[in-house]
Amino acid sequence: MQINIGSVVPGHSGGYLLRRALAPGVWLADSPEGRQVALKLAPPPAFPPVGVRHPCIVAVLEAGAGLGGAHAVPYIALEYMDGPSLPALLQAGPLPPVRAVAWMAQLLDGLAYAHGHGVVHRDIKPSNLLLDAKGKLKISDFGLASPAGAGSAHGTPGYMAPEQMRGQADCRSDLFAAAVVLYQMLAGRRPYEGTPFQLMQQVLLEAPPPLPPALRAFEPLLACGLAKNPSGRYQHASEFRDAILAMTYA
Repeated sequence: MQINIGSVVPGHSGGYLLRRALAPGVWLADSPEGRQVALKLAPPPAFPPVGVRHPCIVAVLEAGAGLGGAHAVPYIALEYMDGPSLPALLQAGPLPPVRAVAWMAQLLDGLAYAHGHGVVHRDIKPSNLLLDAKGKLKISDFGLASPAGAGSAHGTPGYMAPEQMRGQADCRSDLFAAAVVLYQMLAGRRPYEGTPFQLMQQVLLEAPPPLPPALRAFEPLLACGLAKNPSGRYQHASEFRDAILAMTYA
């Protein structure tokens, strides 16, 4: 099946009319009920289950192999997030601390839910954190998700925890990546930069550069979140969330 603007992708409940490309392989589409959705032309991930709702995770509304015989297209109909791009906001510079704290709390709420179901996201980064028009942050793209402790060194360099680089990721690996995102929100840059090899060396061996003096209140929290040994980090997403919400800062 050729996929173009105006194409209709068959689904269980009717056709999805493609309106425009949102990203490679992802389209803004009208659902059979007339609702705008993000239609991803790919097999569905194992998590979250279709129809399950959490306020901090992008919902999978429908998924399937498609209809149309030999020309069937696997698809996922996702909740459409119509807010600004978080990567673009971060490229413009640091975020106000109050906004960074609010979005981190939402990220950690979503991770607490996923971890409570035994799922490690493995690819927490700004492009997988989507915003709606009201400024609510939700986690997307569980395509690399796996059960806690599963092997393989998949992820994005610069956000992967040391143990994830060695092929062992658990819930605390997601918390390391969340701490990288928090640092990036506050500083306007990632704590680790360079080639993939340089990133690996920095993550394994180096402490991140200090934050500006006005943000030093965040450094104990980041030191815990970015600890090289997972036993030195927050052990649960809810613990990290409670710590950041309890902070006082200028």
